[in-house]
Amino acid sequence: MPGHWIANCTDSADENSPPIEMKPVAIIGAGITGLTTAFYLKRKGVPVLVYEAGKRAGGVIQSLRQDGFLAEYGPNTILETSPIIAQLIRDAGLQSRRMNSDPQAEARYVVRGRRPVAMPSSQLGIFTSELLSAKAKFALMREPFVPARRDGVEESIAEFVTRRLNREFLERMVDALVAGIYAGDPDKLSMPHAFPRLKALEDKYGSLIKGQMAGARERKKTGAISRERAPKVSFDEGLQVLPDTLAAHLGDSLKLNTPVSRLLARDGGWQVTTPAGEQEHSAVIYCGTAYKLAELQIETMRPPTPSLPMNLKVASLIIHNLRSLRFQGFNARILRGILPPFGGGREQNATTDNFMPAFRRKPFMP
Repeated sequence: MPGHWIANCTDSADENSPPIEMKPVAIIGAGITGLTTAFYLKRKGVPVLVYEAGKRAGGVIQSLRQDGFLAEYGPNTILETSPIIAQLIRDAGLQSRRMNSDPQAEARYVVRGRRPVAMPSSQLGIFTSELLSAKAKFALMREPFVPARRDGVEESIAEFVTRRLNREFLERMVDALVAGIYAGDPDKLSMPHAFPRLKALEDKYGSLIKGQMAGARERKKTGAISRERAPKVSFDEGLQVLPDTLAAHLGDSLKLNTPVSRLLARDGGWQVTTPAGEQEHSAVIYCGTAYKLAELQIETMRPPTPSLPMNLKVASLIIHNLRSLRFQGFNARILRGILPPFGGGREQNATTDNFMPAFRRKPFMP
């Protein structure tokens, strides 16, 4: 998961002091978070230096065009849930290169009894879906009356869903979605960290359904769009177009093959150590992975916030790009990808909405 710890130790300047040239802000990690942060800071006239340990920018976003196919190594679309995303595309000058997903490929499927069954795309669709039994549908109807948990105990996704709905909901719907998003085990993933917005609905409104109804009113005021209705966006040469464009805007401010090994808090800022030596910065913004942050040597008078766990488990993915997919007579253009879920013995598979070609993702634990 990405970390966004920000450390800023600049001193307040005297009003009568002569202007001092600002030291650049250090941004560690040239994934989409680091690139976007640097892009907008630079547009505001703030000097930046982006340190990337790898040989390319973009993080997990990587596209490949080969033999007439366009494949994605990582995420394949941007979910345009906020006007901010459209603004980023415009600011980067990519409006003419954006592409929306085909509405005919919106359906998701899970496999039941060796047969793909369409997942409901709305709450009302759940009641007509053959995926769930009458008992599970009744569980959804009583969800607004289930007491919210207020004792502060951190639940797993499985515990949360089973408590608010039932086990069938977990095994036939949520398990597949979690596999598609995280390639993780819902019995081990933290609900407030994996799905903070859903957990916040219970905390604020006492119910997921009540919270979604209230959220619809709030989204109407802010211009935000629900995940179910949000357009899925990519670009003519794949999602990598976005990080490549942002990296080009940064120019010499982006330092590839430059891992950061040490951060030292100093008067007025931070000293960043890389193989090239030490560099002084006014602030540090960390945009890398959590497990790499745990390995980073940080020397300061006070501990960084938040405290960093040293023992982190990370799920890896093998992505196998297929030229074609034939599954029980389904059109390969519609049935995009199949991802087996966790939970041993649960027979359904999750599907994803990839662009061409289809992806088959096989999760494994190192």
